[in-house]
This record gives sequence, C-alpha cells and structure tokens, in this order.
Amino acid sequence: MASQHSSQETRECADGLAKNVNSNHVGIFIDSVVSALLGVFQTAYSFMPSFTSSDNREIMALQNIQARIRMVLAYLMAQLALVKEGRPGGLLVLGTANVDESLVGYLTKYDCSSADINPIGSVSKIDLRKFLELAYNKYGMTALRSVIDSVPTAELRPLVDGKVEQTDESEIGLTYEELSVIGRLRKPGGMGPYAMFLKLLQIWADKYTVDEIEEKVRKFWWRYRVNRHKATVSTPAIHAENYSPDDHRNDHRPFLYPDFSYQFERIREKIEQIKREQ
Repeated sequence: MASQHSSQETRECADGLAKNVNSNHVGIFIDSVVSALLGVFQTAYSFMPSFTSSDNREIMALQNIQARIRMVLAYLMAQLALVKEGRPGGLLVLGTANVDESLVGYLTKYDCSSADINPIGSVSKIDLRKFLELAYNKYGMTALRSVIDSVPTAELRPLVDGKVEQTDESEIGLTYEELSVIGRLRKPGGMGPYAMFLKLLQIWADKYTVDEIEEKVRKFWWRYRVNRHKATVSTPAIHAENYSPDDHRNDHRPFLYPDFSYQFERIREKIEQIKREQ
C-alpha cells in the first residue's frame, strides 16, 4: 500500500519478500484515497493542510491519514480476498509494530499497528534484525538482505530528490540500539527514570556524558508518558520475549502518567554531585 512518499527501494523490498515466501502480493497506491478524504475535510473546514506548514499539527495529520487508510484497506482486503478466489472464510490482519515503537508511541493510533494479531509485537528492532539475518542465512530469503540493510523509516513525508529524508531514529531522538537497552531496563528490569539513569551511568560510562545520558532518559520517559494511551488499544502479540511493552495484557492502567518532575530533579542533583566529585 504505497503512497507518493514511498521509495522505490521499499516497494522492491515488499515485492521481493512476497516472492520469497510465495505470498499473493498486490502493490497498490493509496494517494487517491488520501486526496478524497482531504477533499471532504476541505469542504467542511475550507482549508487544506500542507507539509510546508509551520504548524506541526498539519504535518502530523497528513502523515496519520496515510497510516490509518492502510489499516482500513487491510481489513477490507482481509474480508474480500477469498471471495475473489472463490474460497470460504476470511483472513486475519497482521500488525507490524515492534516493542521499541510501542514503548515510545512511535506509531499512529489505528494504523498498521492495529490488527488481529501482531507477530512482532513483543520483539525489539535489534532482535528483529537478528531474526531476519537468521532467516536470510538459513532459508536463502534473498530479499531480506535489502530489508536488513535499509534505514528504518515511516515514509510518510515527501521525498527529497526521490530519496527518503525521514528516519525513525531522527524523529524519536534515540537509536534503536539505545531503545533496546532502555526497554530491557524498564522490563524486566522494573526501573523508573532515576534507577534507569543510575544503571545507564554504568552501561554507557565510556560512551556518553552524564548530561547526554540524562537527555536520553528524559526523551524516553517523555515519549513513554505522553503516548502510553496508545498501549490501551495495542494488538495482541505473540509472547516471544520478557521485555514485552505490556504492563499487563488484561489491564493497561495506568496510562495517564505524571511528568516525572520529582525523578528528574533527583537526576539533576545526582549529575551535580558527580561533577563536583570529578
């Protein structure tokens, strides 16, 4: 389900992987649907959002509409694909959000993350790459090479000279390698902001300054806090790891969090103490 913002490389990856797994793959463009919905909005509100706007709400809305259209179309195809084939029953829709995206809320509510079941919902991006490497080496799925080597991107913003400039890590402000470490400290480590900061002082002692570590902890917990409401509608995932983004599958409370100001005051005090002792 490509759009004008999808790169040729991504479309080729999808087509190649479908051939590797012998999937009934159809490539379509969703731009006409996006235009139709924006036309309805323009009729109602007499203005058209733009990617060149200085208001980030317009830019986010234009990205989110693409993502949500893909969910609607996925369910439509799941219900009708077998009708076209003259076969009984229906198909399940598979979700595509991993642990790291779920923890920081780097997904659109009711987009490709919303499905009947999510095969990768309890696996981090780093471990997913390892799994793909295994499948590539063991089963000869040649198309996986380009998937493994690709830079993670949502591809929801306009291309620049035919190339993707939007990347997951630049928008999140943390690398997937960093998120993998932080996610494990949260669960199963059971750490909040302050305990996590102290642990990362040890883990990243030779990699980052204390101020840089504080900033990374702050970014994670800010995103976790403001986006935790998305976890209340997360698709059930195959339980594959002990660092699942779930707190409890049957009860997602709490999803309204404080601003962690107390914890970060203690972190700043610790940083000042460390600097005095250096």
